[in-house]
Amino acid sequence: MIPTSNPIDEPDLFDEACRKKGRDWLAANPEKIRPRDLWTQFKPDLAEGFEHRCAFGAMWIPDGTVDHFVSCNEDMTLAYEWSNYRYMAGWLNSSKSKKKAADLLDPFDVCEGWFEVLLPSLQLVVTDEVPAVFREIAKKTLASLPIRDDERLLKTRREWLRMYEDEELNLEGLRRKAPLIAAAIDRRAALPHPIEFPAPSRRQVREAYEHACTSAQQKVQELIKGNGNSNVNAHRWKLSIWAELDDSQVVATLIAMNLATPTGARFLELSVGTVETSADFALRATTYAAEALSETLKSTFHANEPRE
Repeated sequence: MIPTSNPIDEPDLFDEACRKKGRDWLAANPEKIRPRDLWTQFKPDLAEGFEHRCAFGAMWIPDGTVDHFVSCNEDMTLAYEWSNYRYMAGWLNSSKSKKKAADLLDPFDVCEGWFEVLLPSLQLVVTDEVPAVFREIAKKTLASLPIRDDERLLKTRREWLRMYEDEELNLEGLRRKAPLIAAAIDRRAALPHPIEFPAPSRRQVREAYEHACTSAQQKVQELIKGNGNSNVNAHRWKLSIWAELDDSQVVATLIAMNLATPTGARFLELSVGTVETSADFALRATTYAAEALSETLKSTFHANEPRE
């Protein structure tokens, strides 16, 4: 999710052709469950306001739908209100149809930097930039809608990234079509260049990897113990870390030993185990494992968002 201009200018003919006609239709058909569609004719205007990007997927889409942020099931009186419309991919709109507006973050409330796409996993995550008043609803939206790591969105994110890496699209073009992918590339470029160290042996690489996996498990137990042995909101999480593919011996050894899997053209991912704990503790354990591996192998590893 990314910031969107709010309000989006209401089309000149909307009041007559949609709002007033819609109110008249509602008054004449109080028993109807589904309102008459008078809004689709204004979809091009809505798409333009959202720069043809999905309000929740935050990427360019060739043809979206008019989403009622407060659904017609929830409040039929808002069916013909311009301010209630969001531009959205059709399949995402279908997944949202039975959700209450109060349980979702309104795209119009999103500010710069509230969400990030991680590389190389391409997962969408909530950042620390989200104010406390919006934090829980932002996390709930990520859990309620298939926007974090649904394969349909991951596939699209991978394609935008590939187009950039294969020089089919420059960074500014990517920023217009998939701003969060462009921002992820900016962050990656800002990472410090690792210092060269003598290449570790296979035995050292395996020991470092096993130490990282053990460290993640130990960190979870430490966090639970520090929380009074309470493991509230526990779920089973898969932990993984990532690094950039480069010409270093460390990367080549990790792949050759089947400890790491290339993901896309420029990254690799390592599983560091499974834990049963809260999402926060799982992420902290993954971060700890990434730091441990970075220190031991003298390469830069990063924590992925834990996956259920």
